[in-house]
Amino acid sequence: MKHVRGVGEGHPALGVVLASVLFGTSGTARSFAPESASSLSVAGVRLMVGAIPLVVYGFLADSRNRPRLRIETVAAGAAMALFQVCFFSAMENSGVAVGTMLTIGSGPVISAFLDFFAGRRPSGRMLSALIAAIAGLVLLVNGSPAEGHTSFSTVGVAYGVGAGGCYALYTLLCKRLLDDGWSATWTMAWTFAVSAVCALVFVVPSPLGWLATTSGALTVAYLGMATISVAYLLYARSLSRLDGSLVVTLTLVEPVTATTLGAFVLDENIHAVSWVGAGIVVVALVVVGASAREESASPALPTTTA
Repeated sequence: MKHVRGVGEGHPALGVVLASVLFGTSGTARSFAPESASSLSVAGVRLMVGAIPLVVYGFLADSRNRPRLRIETVAAGAAMALFQVCFFSAMENSGVAVGTMLTIGSGPVISAFLDFFAGRRPSGRMLSALIAAIAGLVLLVNGSPAEGHTSFSTVGVAYGVGAGGCYALYTLLCKRLLDDGWSATWTMAWTFAVSAVCALVFVVPSPLGWLATTSGALTVAYLGMATISVAYLLYARSLSRLDGSLVVTLTLVEPVTATTLGAFVLDENIHAVSWVGAGIVVVALVVVGASAREESASPALPTTTA
């Protein structure tokens, strides 16, 4: 399929950085939804709203190259839907700070392992930057204002690592589709269409009266179109050109954005240690971004799989 050059395709890391900034606005946007809106119902409706523009855009911009559904597409869509459930369950069981750290911190590590077993070995500089970024994430999260309980629980840890694993698996499967010639547009359109169908499981039983309010409708419209439709098209642009582990690592821009918005938009009292952690994450990701061209050009390791 013909690959069309578009927004986010200057530096290969630019798309995922811009996408992660949009991801990072989700928490602030979510705060404007009515109190009656449960996190799972917001997440489910967000997936549904975000899938519609992606599918419509696919038919308008690339209808001739529409691929048929494959098992990887269904698995990727299911992984994204399960990510939503695990992420919110991790926060419910271990608190917002610990749940976020477990999810966002485990994702790049699991993705790096998946890339390694797929025959793609990250450079020493990439691994060092990943370790530094995760250390910065720990400082960033621990210096943020406490919400809910922050105790470690076996169930909370399992959900957090499970969420990170789901996101890494989603990235790996999408990378496989892109490498097989799928366009970024249809990769995102089909996987999120599947996610939207899966989301019915936890949307239908939830009270949805909050959607009839102005704040509720505007919130899910933004979350769906900005943090799903636009963000994941940008994400796919980078994923088509870089290793999955590198792309997932760059999504650590998300908590930095969320922390900054929390301080300046929501007036949260962010401690100094959080800003130090944010600085470490940014510096580490600059190193990752600077090596992106090298990673995209490095040869894959030979593999014994058929």
